[in-house]
Amino acid sequence: MKLVVAVILLTFIYFMQRFLYRKFWNKGLDAEVRFNRDYIECGENAELIEIISNNKFLPLPVFHLKFSVDKKLRFIERENSSTTDLYHKNELFSILGHQRITRRLEFVGRDRGVVAVNNASILVRDFFLTGVYATKIRHTDTIYIFPKKINTEQIRIFFKGIMGELESKKSIVEDSMTFRGIRPYQPFDPYRSINWKQSAKSRELMVNMYGYTTDSRVRIMLNLDNDYMIETNKLLEEAISLASSISRMLLDKGILVSLVTNGKDRDDILLPAIEEGAEKRHQITIDKTLSEIAGSEGKDVFINYINEELKSVRTDTLYLVISPYAKPDLMELLDKLEEKDASVRMIVPFYDEYPFVSERHYCSGWEVPINV
Repeated sequence: MKLVVAVILLTFIYFMQRFLYRKFWNKGLDAEVRFNRDYIECGENAELIEIISNNKFLPLPVFHLKFSVDKKLRFIERENSSTTDLYHKNELFSILGHQRITRRLEFVGRDRGVVAVNNASILVRDFFLTGVYATKIRHTDTIYIFPKKINTEQIRIFFKGIMGELESKKSIVEDSMTFRGIRPYQPFDPYRSINWKQSAKSRELMVNMYGYTTDSRVRIMLNLDNDYMIETNKLLEEAISLASSISRMLLDKGILVSLVTNGKDRDDILLPAIEEGAEKRHQITIDKTLSEIAGSEGKDVFINYINEELKSVRTDTLYLVISPYAKPDLMELLDKLEEKDASVRMIVPFYDEYPFVSERHYCSGWEVPINV
């Protein structure tokens, strides 16, 4: 008789707990996977935080939290994980009623990019491990890994050359926004500076006088096409790192920096140009855009950018072109840009096994080891 009662009681408990879990397992349940920072530099450490809240009386004895992230992140602790094309994590919890659990997973940002938490889901079992309940997680996150910064003597020498050219332009570029007065026309004055209204009044040619600009401007133009058929990724990453490193050095000096690239993001969308800015926070905008680059829209798009610049050349701007591609069609356009009194500097990343020889005074090679 006791055995029968025990069987009946056990059967009742079994079906009752199944009913309760089927009806209430996800009530008051919240799971979140997020990063403790919005962005990090390449090589920096950060944390991925897992937060599980069970805001009900019913406990969850077996709770799996599953998600995947890009291998650009290298986790310090590798338990309960596997690696294929992605890094897969399967965390096991046991949660009481009205309990909140937080776990922190430390990682290193190995490579530039934008990393999101993918395929995040939770799986719950009942007390008898027979009922299985699952759902996707609504709260996930994304982190930017900024391009690796270059800190070598070579880049410091190149930067000194840029600063020297910017300093020399400060004293020769007029700023049309700073009017200083009117004086009689001289043979060396440009025709566009003549003030016709004042000339009519005084019955002699008069010209406007302007002050000189105090702002230095650099427009970084990043091309992600190249001349090579093999192992192109290293060159493109070096070009991106150069753009990031030089922009930071310029912004540290208070120089106005803008950027345009033919890079596109993971959705094959061409990245927008970044307008000029000089504040330190402007570097975050630039680095976020560079982090999003996942491919190139093509050489022709970059050629079109140069053609657009030729239509309205700014003589107060230094055009810094970073491009592993340096064939005549591009170089001839840069020649035209310089002929219109624009300041042009160019960096061409190249592999050490395929030496690059520049034929332009404004062009410098940047050697990249192919086997390192």
